[in-house]
This record gives sequence, C-alpha cells and structure tokens, in this order.
Amino acid sequence: MDRKEFLNIVTSGLATTCVACMMAACSKDEATPSNPSNPSPNPTPGNTPLLTVNLSNQMLSVNDFVAGGGVIVVRIAAGNVVTSFTAFSSVCPHAGSTVQFVPQSQSFNCPAHNSNFNISGAVTGGPAGSGLTKKTVEISGTTLTVK
Repeated sequence: MDRKEFLNIVTSGLATTCVACMMAACSKDEATPSNPSNPSPNPTPGNTPLLTVNLSNQMLSVNDFVAGGGVIVVRIAAGNVVTSFTAFSSVCPHAGSTVQFVPQSQSFNCPAHNSNFNISGAVTGGPAGSGLTKKTVEISGTTLTVK
C-alpha cells in the first residue's frame, strides 16, 4: 500500500466517523410538549443548583450581588435568611440578552434593547413584554444556593 492509498483510507474512515457522530447528535429525541414519551433525564430540574454563594465572605451588604450560571442573586436585606435575597434568571425575556443588576437604583437593565426591571423582576420600561424569571433561593448555614 502506498502513502496516497493509506491517507485515503484513513481520512475516509475519519470522515465517516464524524458524519455518524453529527447525525447521532442531531437525531436525539428530546422531551417536548408534542413528544412526552421521552421524559427529561432529570425529572426535577428545579433541584439543580445554578449558583452557590458562600455568605461568610460574599454578599455581605445590602445591594451586593453575584451573577453567574445564568442567574443573578441580590441581597435586599440584612441577615442570612431566604427573605434577605432575591434571585432571577439573567436572561432578558425580550430577546435573550444578559441583564445586569444596577445597585444604585436597585433595578435590572438589559443593555441590548434597554428593557428595565425593578427589584421584584417586573418590567418597568423597554420592549420586554414580561418580567424576569424568578429563581428559588435556599440557605443552609452560610451557603446560599440558587435553583
């Protein structure tokens, strides 16, 4: 076997493998309202931690916030109890851009199209037609978890 024949065999094998992998990835069934027969592998998606914060060294003051994992959590009152925090998805409901917390006005702003939301997540201006998606805050000791 000469070099050219060897390279043709090897590259065609690689190409076949790549095409097979792409087809398998694109053809996976996903649970949808029209396909309830294929349930999600995680039957309780609300239990998956999106963000974990150590309250002994983070978010020590009112208006301190942490953003990550697709969420923003804000301290709105003193004390390490659930009611001292609020958390929302950081995805703007208008066009999917990432919102930012503005501590000076205790509000959220989407820089993409200037939608604004109050500290409760409700729309106060801009093109967004609905508020931010509320997330669940849990506290155990000095660990805050957003789900």
